[in-house]
Amino acid sequence: MFRVFSCLAFEHDWRLVVLAGLVCFVASIVAVSIFHRAIATRARTRWIWITIAGAAIGYGIWAAHFVAMLAYEPGVTTGYGIVLTASSLAAAMLPTSIGFGVAVGTPGRWRAAAGGVIIGGGIASTHYLGMWALEVPGRVSWSIDLVLLSIVLGMCLGYAALAAALARQDYRGTLAAAILLTLAIVSHHFTAMGAAQITPDPALATGTLALSPAFLALAIAGVALSVLGMSLIGVLADRRLATRTAKFEEIISQLSIARQQLEGSQNELKEQKLRLDTAINHMVEGLCMFDAEKRLVVCNERYARLYQLPPELLRTGTSHSDIIRHRIVKGILKGASSEGAAEQFISKLAALPFDAVSSRIDEFSDGRLICVTRQPMAGGGWVATHLDVTEQRRSAAKITHMAQHDALTDLPNRVLLRERMEHAIAVTRSGGLDLAVLMLDLDRFKEVNDTLGHPAGDALLRAVAARLRECVAETALIARLGGDEFAVIDYVTSPAVEAAALAETIRKALCEPFDLGDHRVTVGTSIGIAIAPRDGNDSDVILKSADLALYSAKSGGRGAFRFFEPQLDELMHARRNLERDMRAALAERQFALHYQPFLNAATGETCGFEALLRWHHPQRGMVLPGEFIPLAEETGFIVPLGEWVLRTACAEAAKWPAHAKIAINLSPAQFRSEELVPVIVGALASSGIAPHRIELEVTETVIMHDSEAVFAVLAQLRELGVRIALDDFGTGYSSLSFLQRFPFDKVKIDRSFVDELSSARAEARHLARAVVRFAVSLGKTTTAEGVETKEQLDILREEGCGEAQGYYFSRPMPASDVARMLRRDEAIRAA
Repeated sequence: MFRVFSCLAFEHDWRLVVLAGLVCFVASIVAVSIFHRAIATRARTRWIWITIAGAAIGYGIWAAHFVAMLAYEPGVTTGYGIVLTASSLAAAMLPTSIGFGVAVGTPGRWRAAAGGVIIGGGIASTHYLGMWALEVPGRVSWSIDLVLLSIVLGMCLGYAALAAALARQDYRGTLAAAILLTLAIVSHHFTAMGAAQITPDPALATGTLALSPAFLALAIAGVALSVLGMSLIGVLADRRLATRTAKFEEIISQLSIARQQLEGSQNELKEQKLRLDTAINHMVEGLCMFDAEKRLVVCNERYARLYQLPPELLRTGTSHSDIIRHRIVKGILKGASSEGAAEQFISKLAALPFDAVSSRIDEFSDGRLICVTRQPMAGGGWVATHLDVTEQRRSAAKITHMAQHDALTDLPNRVLLRERMEHAIAVTRSGGLDLAVLMLDLDRFKEVNDTLGHPAGDALLRAVAARLRECVAETALIARLGGDEFAVIDYVTSPAVEAAALAETIRKALCEPFDLGDHRVTVGTSIGIAIAPRDGNDSDVILKSADLALYSAKSGGRGAFRFFEPQLDELMHARRNLERDMRAALAERQFALHYQPFLNAATGETCGFEALLRWHHPQRGMVLPGEFIPLAEETGFIVPLGEWVLRTACAEAAKWPAHAKIAINLSPAQFRSEELVPVIVGALASSGIAPHRIELEVTETVIMHDSEAVFAVLAQLRELGVRIALDDFGTGYSSLSFLQRFPFDKVKIDRSFVDELSSARAEARHLARAVVRFAVSLGKTTTAEGVETKEQLDILREEGCGEAQGYYFSRPMPASDVARMLRRDEAIRAA
């Protein structure tokens, strides 16, 4: 930097340096002003102004450089090559024009930086071409670091100048950009001059200019200032002319807009009239307007078609009474076809208020319903709309019917039943009549649905509804409550006789076979009966009473009817208490598992144990499984209870010898749970027991609930290595089909057949043996349940049955006794 300072202070004429700076500043002012003008113009004109701006600043850069070079006094005679001097002028104009163009035409945040770099490059190319044109009797050497610094200064300050010019386009922005652009040129020039070092060499001779440097500098500066001044005056004049032209064009534009608006308003009025006529004539409603004198003002085509009005009655001024008479004479209105009827109808319409909105429904002779709405107008008269609401009323009636009736059987649903019951109970309060409420539940309906499919089940429900209609009087109401539940209500004078007779009639009718086309099925029904007001004085209480009676009828063996009795409520209360205690029992560890062994029928060796659930209630004592297991399945509590059984049984079996298996029963509710497979996987993992030691027992009742889903779960369990056993074999009609669809590992013969093996009846003995033989012939492991005598065991051995289980061998025992039994077996085998 000292080299730059010494070059500027001792090797330059300060007067010419100031002149060069003035030329540079004026050129910058002109160039930035033209650049701002280019930004404000359109694309085609913009590039002309960009070229002028580039030429102005380029000439300013070249002139400033040349004047500054004349101010340079290196101590030797200097001269300039004409070709390179001219080339340096072109090198100044072209890059600066491109830099301005990039800054204006390139989108993005880096356009000022890109343009500044290009302008800095133009400044550098002008200077170094000019220095190349310098002819001196000596040698020129360069300081590379100052050369690079001069280029960087020109580019950075060029970027700053363009950024200021783009940020603000007023006089402050112009001044700031001009100063920065001047600094870019001046800082580059003098830094670059400081980078040059001339060493005299008398051997090198060159020509000298004839004119003095001062005179030549003044001439160059004068021409430059003149050119730049005229450019600046042109810019200012162009701005003023552009302003006046813009104002003139704005006035012309406003006049043109006003003329277009006037023409548009006229066209719009025509279009609005056309649209209004079109809209009125395409309305769904018939529209008519009458003045204060009750004369027609306007009507649409829909109104004319609706009332079959001839053209002469559509003219403006037609009397309202003439139009009404036409409707009646034509027989359009129902029940009004005479002159007297016409006058009566006109009088009725005249009685309607004309100062308020009114609405009525006119019924046509063809059954249509027309809603007429009259709207009064200020100053008298009215506007009326005539809307055909026939389909709307029909749809509303249909929706109401659908909301109150069952879609499958078209019987009233629970909503309508409750509504009718409230009315009927209110009648019974006046005395003389009672209301019998019968709640019906079909027997064996689920079997039909599961085996024959839902279409057959739907057909059966429709057939049941038809038979119920034949069984009751016209005063009775039949409702479907959902699923296979129905209700019948009717007035009775002698409840015990009439309600029982109605229930018996229904029971017999529904016991008869139903012909469903491809199938003939027999179901039957259970019925619960409640009498109002004896058993309750509102619909909810009566329905609850009938439901309790139905539950009692189903518990008694189905196919029967029961009247409500107060103790039924107590039984239901006891059932709820049992459910509550059962749920608490799991948390309080009242449940326990007992294990009943199953043995090899030939050798007597213990093969494994079946886990059987027991409940020790603190107050009730031992609660039998038949009491709480059905309740657990009905309420869904069997799922968490079954999970506890699985985990506990696996953990206990893990303590036994490796050959001992554990058999665990699964209920239908567990198969409906998505957690069954994860629970079994978790039980195996936590206990560490081998999967092949687990035997999961399922009945065909489990499979019938949803056979496809159950078979899918069984397949997953089979993949785990768990053994699957079909329990209660022989009691259902579909066991063979299930055996064909899934390869069970074991078949357990139901105890009912084992009991018959020693029966006194020969037919029963033969049937039981046949079932055992058939089970053995399947090639699966066969276990006979309920073996209680040696005779039964001998027969099973004779028929080839593999395993036996029953009281003959052992009753279910707690876990502590299992270990002793297994040790005893080990001792027997060792002996």
